[in-house]
Parts: sequence; structure tokens; C-alpha cells
Amino acid sequence: MVFSLDLGTRNLVGILAEIDDDENIIINHSFEKEHENRAMMDGQIHDVNKVAKGVKRILESINEKTGETPHEVAVALAGRFLITTTGEYELDISSQGYVDRPQVRKIELEAVKEATEKLDYSKGMYCVGYSVLYYEVDDEWIKHLEGQKGKKAKVKVIAAFLPKNVVEAMLTVLEMNGLNPIHITLEPIAAMNLVVPEDLRTLNIAMVDVGAGTSDIAISNEGTITGYGMVPLAGDEITDAITKELLIDFNSAEKIKKDLINKDSFKYKDILDFEHEISKEKIMEIIKEPIDKITSEISNKILELNGKSPVAVMLVGGGGKVPSFKEKIAEYLELEENRIALKSTDSLTKIKFEEEKMFGSEYITPIGIANSALKKEGNVFNSVTVNGTVVNMMMIGTDLSVMQVLLQMGYSPNQLIGKPSKAITYELNGEFKIKKGNLGKEAMIKINNQKANLKSKVKPGDKIELYPPEKGEDVEVTLKEIINSINYFLNGEPKKIYPKVIIDDNEVSINTQLKDGQKIKTVTPKVKDIVEEHSESIYFTLDNVPYEIPGEFTIIRNDQIVDEEEIIKDGDSFQVKRLKLPKIKEFIDTDVKTFEVTYNGKKINLEKEKIYIKNGSKNTDLDSQVKSGSNYKIIKEEYKPNIIDLFSHLDIDTKNIKSFDLKINGEKVTSFMQKIPENSTITFKYNG
Repeated sequence: MVFSLDLGTRNLVGILAEIDDDENIIINHSFEKEHENRAMMDGQIHDVNKVAKGVKRILESINEKTGETPHEVAVALAGRFLITTTGEYELDISSQGYVDRPQVRKIELEAVKEATEKLDYSKGMYCVGYSVLYYEVDDEWIKHLEGQKGKKAKVKVIAAFLPKNVVEAMLTVLEMNGLNPIHITLEPIAAMNLVVPEDLRTLNIAMVDVGAGTSDIAISNEGTITGYGMVPLAGDEITDAITKELLIDFNSAEKIKKDLINKDSFKYKDILDFEHEISKEKIMEIIKEPIDKITSEISNKILELNGKSPVAVMLVGGGGKVPSFKEKIAEYLELEENRIALKSTDSLTKIKFEEEKMFGSEYITPIGIANSALKKEGNVFNSVTVNGTVVNMMMIGTDLSVMQVLLQMGYSPNQLIGKPSKAITYELNGEFKIKKGNLGKEAMIKINNQKANLKSKVKPGDKIELYPPEKGEDVEVTLKEIINSINYFLNGEPKKIYPKVIIDDNEVSINTQLKDGQKIKTVTPKVKDIVEEHSESIYFTLDNVPYEIPGEFTIIRNDQIVDEEEIIKDGDSFQVKRLKLPKIKEFIDTDVKTFEVTYNGKKINLEKEKIYIKNGSKNTDLDSQVKSGSNYKIIKEEYKPNIIDLFSHLDIDTKNIKSFDLKINGEKVTSFMQKIPENSTITFKYNG
């Protein structure tokens, strides 16, 4: 069973139908609703929301009657702004047994594709239907290609195109109601397939579907459809004339127009609330001019498409019911009036009604849409498969991507791209922050076993494999990634330092992993932190005892010594100067044993021990500054002082002495290098 929907300018008609083994169209249910406030004009959707609302009412009626709501639909478009072109395609069939139905479909669509290449797609046109002009096998005409054998098969088609905005407005209406279009065609194609079947196409017949907004035309001759056309004039022009002349609303004028078939006079109330009565003859005078205009335009379009008057004209649609309409067509085409017929559904033997009957010319197109869908005639949809499921897509006149196919199937973007990992929220110095989660990986996609992605283009018949997307990896962030460093220069070299970080009253490393919900405080670094960051301690040993001396610096900024408590600003430039290191003697006990002597009656203590410092095998002076990495040894040895040692206590310059008298314990001494015994008495007289 198929659900077909005719979005007419005035009315919406929905049909649930199926086809039996004898190709009879069985109408199970039909539903009709009128648009509100002229949501469509001249066959084109002007108010998407209002038209979508009307479709929703149709679906609600279907659900009330059947208990189910259809999700797939066959539709047709009116031919406003219609463009037609022809296309051909030839296929080598020599290596196969016979041509099957899928191959016929492929050949037809390749011919349609060739037709599309003749158009300027910068104007945005969609193919909305096509008809086969002829088939050939080995250069010979054949009525049907399916089942044929030979070396080559050929097809020529006539394809119909409408502007992109016209088609997409229709698709939007369907999407808003959860309807997936499985068949789309042109209204005159649908009507023609119903009222002018193949056997009648040997005759040169014009079929005219006179609706409310447009009059769609199709021409048959020599067994095929030879042309499609459209005139943007139809029944609404007649209704508008009545509205303006009688000063009544559109719906009241529409009712008068419809009743012209069976009533001779009409009572009405105008917009000023005055009541009137008017005869049918008077109404016919009012509408004479628009009828002349419409029928003249239709006739001229037929002559343009056909090159001459056809042998017969079949009128369908509600607009063609108006008295004198078909007579005017006959007049302009110079045909006998009996060559112009108003075709009604009750005259078609292949239509069967299960319930309420839909008799009238206005139901030809709605039933024709169902007929075309059931017989798969003139459909521009083609199929791809996604994980084995067949998806029908409009694939002529536009390039489709994998994403568009999957969205039509009902996938949401969230199902195609893995969920992002959980975000981390935290507070930094009182300001709420969010670290977004990592994006998920999109689903892995293959087209015909070749790796693809959501943007890859899709061709008819492609097999798409879709795998589950991957969730984004958990967020791993260190404090260093969320806290800015302060950049500065130290002795000309670029450096950086991070603020101190406090979490839960504890200082933590800048490399600590961030956790959700943490409250972080930072302390701007001060000048003293540079000393701590960059100072190097001095390490040495003294008699195998280790010592550490922290480096001491003076920090200078702009030739000024900087207080250690000042904060560091981004871009600061500092000079660091190390203070002098301590001497070795500051770390040892320099006291030694002494003894007393009397010098010229004065008591003086002389050392009887000496201290030596060795760094490895080398002697080092006690007044030397300590060096990092040194291993100092303290050596104390017994020592016998001499006269020179005594003089060092007396500040005597021996170089200026010319003569002297030196005695130790009364004995004369002639050398200043004479050793001095303990408790000696020394006398010294000299000239200098």
C-alpha cells in the first residue's frame, strides 16, 4: 500500500491505495482538507508552516480511521517555472543474458543524468520527474526494454526540472510531519500516466490539468510523451474575478464558481453586509475575460509544445469544470468540441474504490500520483543501502552526502559523532571555569568497502556501512595548562616562573593533575622566588663533615636593588649578582697552643702549633673563600717559633735594621731564625 499526497493550491488530498495483479488501482481510503488562508499560490508553497499544518490534519484523519500513521509518502509537484531537457544513454549488454528491471532503471537514470548536465546548475534546479521517449536494442525501436537481449541498449528521456526552492519547500513540509518521500514526480506526469496510458500515446493528445494556481500540460504522440509545459493561470483567476466584481470573500466566490455547473442563480452577502441575488448569465459575463485569457494561454502553450493542434485534448482538474472552458479551448485550437473532453475518475475503468468514491476531474492528479508510485513511473528517487536497509533519496540534480542519507533515515548528529567526554569544572581565584571534554570520534563509514566520512558523496546503488562512533577520551589536564606563567629575563636570558598554587590550603606542584570541582588559588611570585628558583647552594666537606652554604644574591631591576617582597611582572628584566663567599677559617676553630716569653720586660704569647688546610693534595690558605665540591682537611702540627715569629707580634720591619744586639736567656743570638724555647727571656736592641 502507498500513501500519496497531492498538495494542490486550494486543497490537500491524501490517498491510501494499492495495486492488484491486474494493475487495477484500489483506493482504500481518501482524505481531503482545504488549506487555510491561501498558504499556496500558483502551485507553489508560500507558507511552509500552514501547509505543514494541513498535512498534519490529513495524517490525523488517517490515524483516526486506520489506527496508524504513515511515515512514507508519494508526492508530485506542479510545473511552475518548469524546464525540460532530453538525455540519452547507451549500455553494452552483449555480455549478459537479458536486461533486467534494475538495469532498465540504471539506464534511464543515466539518461536523466545526461539531461541534467545540459542545465546551468548555478540557478539551482532539481529534476522532479521524467518520461521515456523511446528504447532501442541494436538501433531498433522497442516498446519495452526489460527482458530483451542484444549487443547494446539505448534510451532517450525527457526530464523535467524545477527550482531548488520549490522542491525543498515541499521536502520541508514532509520533514516537519515525519514523512519520508519514497516517490516524487511532476503533476502532469502523474495525470498523464493515468488518463493517457501507453496504448493511447500513439495519438497526438494534449492533457491539461487545470488546477487552482497552474495549468499543467503534457503532450503525447507516436507512443511516447513528447513534451511538458505549464501556464501560471488557472481556477483562482476565475474566482478572483468574481471576488472583485461582487465584493465578496474568496471562499464565497469559490463556491459560486463551483455551483455554476448545476445552479442558475445565486444569493450572496457582500463585505458591506448587503444581500444580493445574481443570475448565472451575469456570472458568466464576469468570468468571460479570465476564461478567455486562461484558455488562450493554454492553447498557445499547446501549440508551442506540439507545433500544431493535437487531435484531442483531455482536461482534468477542478478548474476545467467551469462552463464554456472546454468550448474555448476548442475554439482557440480550431478543434471540434467533441475533441475536447473533461476526464473524470468515474470514466477510468482501472480505478476501484473500497469505500467512498472520488468522482470528478479534480481527483485525477491525486489518484495519478498514487498510480505512478505504485507502478514506479517517472520517479527521480533512487536507493542506497545503509547496513542493509534500503533508503530512497532524490539523487538527480544535487550531490548528496552520507550525512544527508543518514539524517533522512532518522539518525541524529549525536548518533553519528561520539559523545564528548565529561567536562571538568573548577574555580580559579574565585572565577568559575570549564574545561570542555574531548570531542568524540565520528562513526567509521565505508562506501562499497572503501573508507569514507560523513561528507563523502553518494551515488545510486552505493552500499554504506556505518559503525558506532567512539566516545571522546577523558580530559587530562595539569595545573600548568590552565595557569599562565610569568615571563621575565634573568641576566639577559628569557625565563618563566609559575605562581604558587594552593588547593585546600596546601601548596601543590604546577604539574598536579586537575580534578573536577577543585577550588584553586594562586599566589603571584615575588622577587625572592627568583632567588629560590635560580640560586645554587655551595657544598663542601671539612674533615668529612658536609657543609651547605645557600647562594646569596642581590637582585637589580632598572639599576635599582629590588626588595625581595616585590612581585614579578610579565616582561620584567633582572640582573642577579652573587655576594662574596665566606672564608675557610670561618668554619674551623683556629685556637692553638701557646707559651709565654718575656721580651724586653714584656710578656708575649707565641704559638707552638700551626694549622694547615689541605684540599686533596694541595695546601689551601685559611683566608681562601670556600669552593663548591671541595673536601677540606684540617691538620695541626707542633711548631717551634723563631725570632721572626716574635717580631710579627711586635710590628718590627727587619729590613731597616742596620745593627742589633739580640739575646735569649742572656745568650747572644746572631740569626733571626733562632728558635725560641718556652719561658725564655729575650732582649733586643737595634739601630735602624
